[in-house]
Amino acid sequence: MDNKVKRKEIRLTQKEYDKLLQMAAASGKSVSGYIRAKLFGGEKATINAVEFLKEYRKQIYEMHKTGNNINQLAHYANICIKSGKLSESVVQEMNRRLGELTRIEMKLEDAMHKILRA
Repeated sequence: MDNKVKRKEIRLTQKEYDKLLQMAAASGKSVSGYIRAKLFGGEKATINAVEFLKEYRKQIYEMHKTGNNINQLAHYANICIKSGKLSESVVQEMNRRLGELTRIEMKLEDAMHKILRA
């Protein structure tokens, strides 16, 4: 066993201290062991998967709603352009933005998969 003789005191808010205790408990280590593992062990970050997925699903839901709204606007814009009430450039811009939203959504999905596999 290592002879750990050096001590260092740190100051934390109550919220920070509670979070540290929670993270150490989630890792199955003592607070000291957890801090040493984070500093020197190259250990991956611990995340609360339940909270992450809850927030992720909320964000995806909002993105879907936004995408649906853009899609409805694009549909209406196509009707307007056929009747000569709207320029084609506006429709193209709306379609471009819908495509951009779809790409962001796909990147978010990829990031979630990478996080869950880590």
